[in-house]
Amino acid sequence: MAGIFISYRRDDSQGFAGRLADDLTEILGPDLVFRDVEIPAGYDFTEVLNRAVAACDVLLVVIGRNWRSPSAHTAKSRLFDPVDWVRAEIESAFDQEKHVIPVLVAGANMCTASELPESIAHLAKLQAFKMTDRRWDDDIQDLVHLLRKAVTELRAESSRDQLGAEASPAQVLRELGERVLAEVIHRRNGSSRSENSSNHHQPRLLVGFGRYMKKILMPFVLVAAIYIGLRLFGDDEMLQKLDQLEALLLVGWDRLLTYVKGLR
Repeated sequence: MAGIFISYRRDDSQGFAGRLADDLTEILGPDLVFRDVEIPAGYDFTEVLNRAVAACDVLLVVIGRNWRSPSAHTAKSRLFDPVDWVRAEIESAFDQEKHVIPVLVAGANMCTASELPESIAHLAKLQAFKMTDRRWDDDIQDLVHLLRKAVTELRAESSRDQLGAEASPAQVLRELGERVLAEVIHRRNGSSRSENSSNHHQPRLLVGFGRYMKKILMPFVLVAAIYIGLRLFGDDEMLQKLDQLEALLLVGWDRLLTYVKGLR
């Protein structure tokens, strides 16, 4: 299963990490986002962290202004402490060749390799993703697009995409678009002639009902055709906008379902 592990320092960016986890959970689903790891007494913390990181495909390293602040015992950053949890999480991700994305919050700047222990110095070479309060909602959508692009499984395994019979609006659009394409191919093969001839033998009531349903469904079919056309021929920017629209539709649909269920 694909998953996202959020690494953060509690006294540095706990609020930002919690907000990030909540928003990602709302979009991608609760089974795909992991934040806190409880380590039982008597267990090796590195072994527990290694297992937690192994269950994910992406490690988001949330970096605030105090992320590399000095420890209480030395003038060096806490990252140079071999038993620092944040360091252990990043080391585990690199050792397991996971996708690591530094996420800068609260106006923090990316650290340099000299500010990091050798075991995680590679973090300084990675392109960081910056998030701000002013653009938070847009940044979340951009981050989700980046995550889905980096890990293909996130598209299929998102719990918002697994609603079963309670299909999302985006799924309905896709299904309608596929039906439109199938109908175009069907008509090109000339099979529509036989269908038209058979309509003359149907009762007037059924014919009238069929025309009425066509009028109702036509706007939806048109929207689906436009949607599938943009998916097939749109550029990267257009596809990103469609992904953002789908994410908003999924969140809105899920909230609507929750509200309706609460009325029962």
